[in-house]
Amino acid sequence: MLCFIVLRFYSKGWNLKDSRYLFIVNPAAGQGRTAGLFGTIKPLLEGRKIPFEFRFTSGPGEAESFARDALSGGFTHVVAMGGDGTSHEVVNGILGSSVIFGVIPSGSGNDFPKSAGIPLETGEALETLFSGRVRAVDVGKLGDACFINGLGIGLDGAVSHRFKKLKHFRGQLGYVLGAVQEAFMFEGFPAEIAVGDWKFSGRLLLVGASNGMYQGGKFRLAPWARVDDGLLDFHIINDKSPVERLIQIPKVLKGEHAGLPGVELKTGAAMEITVERPQPAHMDGEPFYIDSGTHRVEVVPGALRIMSSERR
Repeated sequence: MLCFIVLRFYSKGWNLKDSRYLFIVNPAAGQGRTAGLFGTIKPLLEGRKIPFEFRFTSGPGEAESFARDALSGGFTHVVAMGGDGTSHEVVNGILGSSVIFGVIPSGSGNDFPKSAGIPLETGEALETLFSGRVRAVDVGKLGDACFINGLGIGLDGAVSHRFKKLKHFRGQLGYVLGAVQEAFMFEGFPAEIAVGDWKFSGRLLLVGASNGMYQGGKFRLAPWARVDDGLLDFHIINDKSPVERLIQIPKVLKGEHAGLPGVELKTGAAMEITVERPQPAHMDGEPFYIDSGTHRVEVVPGALRIMSSERR
């Protein structure tokens, strides 16, 4: 049945009349801004006369659960209304299915939409869901979990943990403030890295993988990353003094850190990393701790179909 659905889509085009949309809304995203979008979007959807339903999350994990339920509910499109964290959960719920993923960006960073050709303006993003193009994009994988935009281990993981706790500073300012604070507080860690034939062993400040160009709002950690090239862009940055860390923050914001001492940018299908002790980390901005031991980070090419304004 799955092969038939995919073949039907590509051979004849998707018939909008046969579409059914599920909108998974995180009301807390964007400092609560997402909750207000519901009243704006609902009448626009009703004017389309297309079957749709809303689900509102109230805590972590619910977006993924709603997305999994959508697979047996006859939905052709599942749309995340929120930030990258909401998209992260939704994608992990629909991967491996024929469901098409969409985004109404309303989070603090919206990193994935910026790299995937999804408009940040609400009206344009909504229009893209109906008149945009279906585009196959890659996802990254760590163990059984997948990320659509980026993975960070070390200082950027610590920044993500700190950002989640900030009450008064959100958005880009919150990320930058968290980075400055962790520049003074984070302790570097020993690690071993392998990307293809390239190997590293030493003390790191941070390491990660990017599918999209941006992480943390406007930090261009992977200035050459593309979401559909079948590869991941890996960044490996040696440990540095607090002063050196502060000096490099503006460079990373601008994507000008390539070639700096102790900075390695690699592109490949997979990376292996070994850490001696658990480290703060994030996937698509969602904080967690990576256990000690060896881990494999790899790309899954073209694993996700999205609605995009870009013709690729």
